Amino acid sequence: MFRRVHVSTEFSFLLSGVFIMIVAWALNLIGVVSGDQSSGHGAGDIYLWLFLMFQGLAFSTVGVIGAHYREFAANPNLGKPYGVGFLLIADGGLHLLALNQHLGILPAALFFEVVAPLQILGGIAFPYLRRRWDAAWLVFTLFLIGAFIVTRTVAIWPIGVIEEVDLLGILSKAVEVATCVLLISIMRANAAARDVPAPSAVNGP
Repeated sequence: MFRRVHVSTEFSFLLSGVFIMIVAWALNLIGVVSGDQSSGHGAGDIYLWLFLMFQGLAFSTVGVIGAHYREFAANPNLGKPYGVGFLLIADGGLHLLALNQHLGILPAALFFEVVAPLQILGGIAFPYLRRRWDAAWLVFTLFLIGAFIVTRTVAIWPIGVIEEVDLLGILSKAVEVATCVLLISIMRANAAARDVPAPSAVNGP
């Protein structure tokens, strides 16, 4: 399932960036639980927390690009798995903030409590996963997009109400659409590479 993970500078930057995101989310959670209005649904407040969380993702990006910029420049396809990983982590961060906003709605909170860590851990691991798992991540991401559309149009069990379309939701779906596009690109590139015939040893170089 996994390729061998080398604990390099790149991987250290990645984990450090995720740690920054988790700390920002935890601070937001503390504010929500304590009743701090600045940690709630206000658009300006959300922008602040998004900025703090995505600083961590930017930190990770700098580390990965710094370690592989020559390879990425020579073959952009090598950078696509990292791009998907970062998008998964970003969407997981958005879902962590959504979890904080839905603490009073148990089914929704449980949903985000499962999805957010799965995306963040999956994003960390994605560049090192075998590419046969790409289709599963594509289906999962399409499911999230579909779930958003359904819950914003009809009241379904167990939530029982039609969810509002908010800033976090729009940003999350934009990230997920980008994730799907990049996953499809990776899958097509891998399929094309498999279709290339191997050089024949009989005919020589």
